[in-house]
Amino acid sequence: MSRSAPTATGRDPFTQWKLAPYHLGSLIGPYNGGGFPIVFPILQGVFHVDRATLSVIVPAYFVTFGICQFFSGTISDLTSRRGTILAGFATFGGAALMCAVAPSLLIFVLGCILLGVTNAFTTPILLATLGDTLPPSRLPRTVAVFSAANQTGHLLGPLVAGLLVAWSWRLFFVSVALLSWLAGGWLFFWFRRYGALVPERPRVVSVAESLRALVRALDRAVAQVVALAFVTNAAVMGTAYLLGQALRDLWGLDYATIGLVVSLYGLGAILFGPPAGYLLERFGAQRGAAIGLLAVSLAIAAMALAPRPWIFAAAYLSLGLAAMLTWTAFSTLAVQAAPTHRGTASAYFLGARFLVQGLAPALYTPTYGALGSRAVFALSAAIALGALVPLRLLRPRGPSAVSLASADDD
Repeated sequence: MSRSAPTATGRDPFTQWKLAPYHLGSLIGPYNGGGFPIVFPILQGVFHVDRATLSVIVPAYFVTFGICQFFSGTISDLTSRRGTILAGFATFGGAALMCAVAPSLLIFVLGCILLGVTNAFTTPILLATLGDTLPPSRLPRTVAVFSAANQTGHLLGPLVAGLLVAWSWRLFFVSVALLSWLAGGWLFFWFRRYGALVPERPRVVSVAESLRALVRALDRAVAQVVALAFVTNAAVMGTAYLLGQALRDLWGLDYATIGLVVSLYGLGAILFGPPAGYLLERFGAQRGAAIGLLAVSLAIAAMALAPRPWIFAAAYLSLGLAAMLTWTAFSTLAVQAAPTHRGTASAYFLGARFLVQGLAPALYTPTYGALGSRAVFALSAAIALGALVPLRLLRPRGPSAVSLASADDD
């Protein structure tokens, strides 16, 4: 597939400002997910349910989001990037508004399911469209900005939620809806102005042959990286929905302070982006992943043992730093796992991350109820440490197989 080139005047048509609607769109999903830990303890009283019952909202959103990512990219390939993106943001905003006005837990859960479905048609498709449109030399710098904006959502979500719940928890989901519609409207005008520079999607010659090629690409290397993503995110983000509850149970913090603490993960991830790239260049992806996993385990262990809230906050900031190194390394390994089908390997990798985040309450909610919050974090730290074993067994492809700057045209 061809890439967009500079215009006839020799100027690059896509500055980072002109790609700003893509970067705004990338932060909305994490912004929404980042607010869940803040509203979670409030919803128990609103809907008059216990923690175990309310935990269903986590798989309702994250499992649905993870599963639908296995299909959203294919749908955009066979139809239209533009139509898929615009429909995704329009319906994501509608699902957020449904959560905002939900009169019962059942309606709220249905809204969470719709949020998961529609979110799968936003961020992943935005990234694919950037890959379609930009020349290979522009991808690394643009993807770095895109990823930083994505992490900004993890920073802003809990901060805004912590402030808005002082008036009403419903206002947070209203803010999600407004942001989604703002991004969708901005992208609508972006496509009207620059749509001609986005290459047309190629027609599928044979669905059967495409499926056979896909199956051949899903070899042992892909399975190993997907399994690592599944196990690691069970440790890194599996307990995220319980953070607000834990901070209230341990120290009785108010919601604004909880929002500030929870936002530190995103801040740490943003700050450590450039150093993470340097470390991976120096040590390699697999060794960098091992360093990251060890740091993740130590940070979560510090959260489990923290005697004061400020120590917990510092540990959670450190977790963001460590997680950025870990996920940057794993993303590199995922792209290396299937050089001929990088999009497929990346989609399965991302799908596994969000799928386990939705399944995590089945493990952590009973543990919290039986042993308390500190035991939950101790278990999470042990899982992160245990992920070093399958990482040691991983046999990645050679470093020459891939680079982000030379991604293929699929």
